[in-house]
Amino acid sequence: MSKPISDTAILFKPLLAAGIIIFGFGVTCVIIGTRYLSTEEGGDGFVIIGIRFIVGGLVSVFLGFLAKYFPLIKFLLRQFTYKRKFKEDRYSDWYRP
Repeated sequence: MSKPISDTAILFKPLLAAGIIIFGFGVTCVIIGTRYLSTEEGGDGFVIIGIRFIVGGLVSVFLGFLAKYFPLIKFLLRQFTYKRKFKEDRYSDWYRP
């Protein structure tokens, strides 16, 4: 019996929301660091922290989509990893009476 879609994508919404919030905070830090604190030494720190938050937000969004579409990804990987025996052709899996 297959799982309902709501069970397989239970982590999608929280990870997507967290990723968007973290990404937005990172963009804000980069803007503050480049525009308002560009003459001081603290601006470089804001830019570095902002870039780290941007990367963290993107990773969170990626993990959210991975959690949502994991059954599809698992199915596709299974299709690519299926290998036949060396001396068999494409008709060898057919039923032989």
